[in-house]
Amino acid sequence: MERMIKKLLPKTLRVYIFFALCVLLLGAPVFYIITQYFYINDTNETLLLSKNSFVKYVLPNLKVKDIASFNRLSWNVKIIDFEKGITKNVYQARPYLDSLENEEETYRVLLAPLHIENKSYTLLVRMNVIESENLVESIVIVFTALIIVLLVGLILITRKLSKKLWRPFYNSLTQIEAFEIDKTNVPQWKSTDIEEFTRLNKALDKLIERNLIIYKSQREFIENAAHELQTPLAAFQAKLDTLMQLPSITLEQANIIEDLMAAANRLTKLNRNLLLLSKLNKGLLPATENIVLKEAVKKHIDFYNSQAIAKQIGLTSLLDSEVILQANLLLFDSMLSNLMLNAISHNHENGTVHVWLETNTITICNTHKSQSLDSNTIFERFSKTGTSFTGNGLGLAIVSKIANLYHWKISYSWENNLHCFRVSF
Repeated sequence: MERMIKKLLPKTLRVYIFFALCVLLLGAPVFYIITQYFYINDTNETLLLSKNSFVKYVLPNLKVKDIASFNRLSWNVKIIDFEKGITKNVYQARPYLDSLENEEETYRVLLAPLHIENKSYTLLVRMNVIESENLVESIVIVFTALIIVLLVGLILITRKLSKKLWRPFYNSLTQIEAFEIDKTNVPQWKSTDIEEFTRLNKALDKLIERNLIIYKSQREFIENAAHELQTPLAAFQAKLDTLMQLPSITLEQANIIEDLMAAANRLTKLNRNLLLLSKLNKGLLPATENIVLKEAVKKHIDFYNSQAIAKQIGLTSLLDSEVILQANLLLFDSMLSNLMLNAISHNHENGTVHVWLETNTITICNTHKSQSLDSNTIFERFSKTGTSFTGNGLGLAIVSKIANLYHWKISYSWENNLHCFRVSF
């Protein structure tokens, strides 16, 4: 199973979001503990300050008979009966009934020993505090709001910033995808102040330059070699024809010469196809003319029907189109000939070849012993479509080049045990 391909930016954004969520979710309880600690400390300091104020300003003039009046007037500072165990300042959390709301509220209290007229009392200083539940609720609300703001901000900033930062990369990627080595559309990169993208563009420039030099050298070599081979091949064939005309030739010699002539014919055809490929690689469109598809296809069917009969192959056709095509007749004939020859050559005895012409599409299907072929390499040079060695491996490459020259769509498929080649004009 192929791995799912993911885009870089969403994948990076997911990592950022996951990290932010982890930090916030782990930080919430830590924040609660620290907040509660400082809050309690501040409350204790406030209680101690109130107690010190009472001791300094109220206690020196306070009498036992004044305690009841003081307690009625003071809400947060009370003088209560002596509690055992209170020998120093003690901080506690105690619930008290709130008469206004008729519910218990949690107070932070400071208990301290007190002496009035040689009698022991306990000083109680209290302060209403936020309940833990309310504190937790407040923290959850704050952190939820922070998470939402952070996530929305991350998404918006990453998208907006990434589009701007990654624009040179996507521009280079688009040009590389559109680049064809046999065309003249050399990529022109947009200037960028990002070092990594500048290095990438320079590396691509060097790579394209090297490949263009190699490609040009290969094309020139093939073209020159094909031209140079024409004369010796013609001479070789002429000599073989002369040998075949000799009256003293024996049957065994005639068979050998016939094999040599077949090999020479294959070399001549290979040489002719290499020259044609070389011309097509230059991307120059030859003169075009009006081609009636139905007539052109029927002419090839009639021509190859004798070869099909010789191999005991059934050739059927359905020509249902009156479309007129603008193209070069020689190139169109070469494309159609290669497709028909491929369907007959790579077939088996008592096989079939079907030709359909409908609207702007021609489909040629043939039987064969092999299963589906590799659609990624089938149109490459010297790629064999079967076990037959009668071809030279250039037929489908030429078909592909001609189709690309006119921006026609060519495809291969395996349908109902048939190898089908489809050209859409």
